[in-house]
Amino acid sequence: METIITILRYLHVAAGSIALIAGPIAMANQNGGKTHRISGKAYLFSMFFIVLSSIILSVYSGKWFLFMVGIFSLYLVGTGYRALYLKNLHKGQKPYLIDWILLYGSGITAVALLTWGAASFYYQNSFGIVAITFGFFMLRGVRNDYKRFTVPPTEKNHWLFSHISGMIGGYIATFTAFTVQNIHMNPSWVPWLVPSAVLVPFLVMTVRKFKKKSDKAKALTLTMNVNHEG
Repeated sequence: METIITILRYLHVAAGSIALIAGPIAMANQNGGKTHRISGKAYLFSMFFIVLSSIILSVYSGKWFLFMVGIFSLYLVGTGYRALYLKNLHKGQKPYLIDWILLYGSGITAVALLTWGAASFYYQNSFGIVAITFGFFMLRGVRNDYKRFTVPPTEKNHWLFSHISGMIGGYIATFTAFTVQNIHMNPSWVPWLVPSAVLVPFLVMTVRKFKKKSDKAKALTLTMNVNHEG
């Protein structure tokens, strides 16, 4: 068993290296062309392996916080990937069973993270801030996804924004794991949160950029329709 776990750890590191390289390539080619698709698939498959192996390793070692963080990463990448199959929610498309399982499982995990974090603070462990931060953003995302699933979005490109948020969010999680493994300092929660503090603004700016493009396209279409009718 130890041999299998050792091999899994090495494969986990290898997949992490692929994700760290493929992610920026996909992000740098946001036009959806061939380079984006190839690098995106390499990133996606490596991320799914990272999540699966991290969950197995955390259960094996009894590190339940890392297990919850693994589910958080699965939620981010999973929703980013599933967004490609839910492009027509604004037309009344219904989510699939896998989407609901991912949503409710992530919601339970978010509550568990918040509870774990609150308990840590109660016992004067400042590391609880990590669990609370992750739990808060995870629960916020679950709430937004539940709204998308139950109330048809008004934005045609809702799927694109979810795809971008999930995939970049997953990359932040991978980069965080790299930081935690290679930077050791006090307080111990700093390496866990600094990557988010640095990269989340990039995520927000990227989503806003595409939202502006979408708004301009809608405005142009509306103008053309008005002129045509006139």
